[in-house]
Amino acid sequence: MVKQSAVDDGSSPGPFDDFATSLFRFTRTLRSTQGLWVQLPGRLKRSDVTILRVLSERGECRPGFIADELGIGASAVSRQLVPLEEDRLVARRRDPEDGRAELVSLTPVGRSRLTTLRTAYISGMQAQFADWDDDQVYAAAALLDQISDHLAPALGRPQKGSDA
Repeated sequence: MVKQSAVDDGSSPGPFDDFATSLFRFTRTLRSTQGLWVQLPGRLKRSDVTILRVLSERGECRPGFIADELGIGASAVSRQLVPLEEDRLVARRRDPEDGRAELVSLTPVGRSRLTTLRTAYISGMQAQFADWDDDQVYAAAALLDQISDHLAPALGRPQKGSDA
């Protein structure tokens, strides 16, 4: 339920004030509940799962590409790859086109772990939204994609489905 909120500057609250309030509430709630749906095994963190997901979706790529996809620094990705490689979830090799660069890929163990986590996460989501029908789920997914697409350019990222 969305409530109109007060604005301190005396102007009347508008729809974007409610929208911003709802977005903040949603992100706080999502961060708080993620651990309830999936307990990550071993040393895995949510950020590690995100890297595994990029590799699953995009295939073998350079760490810089992963960083760009996630909107974080390349050094952060490099640090995160160390334990993933130690756990044999990713493999690194020299880029044959540029010996100074490396390529990272998801290993079969990494793919299996990601599939297991994703299945558990989706199962948890289904339990939380058991009262929603498929149309509601698709509509919510489409709305979340639209929100992300509107925010992506401000973050220097391409919109979903663009070739950039």
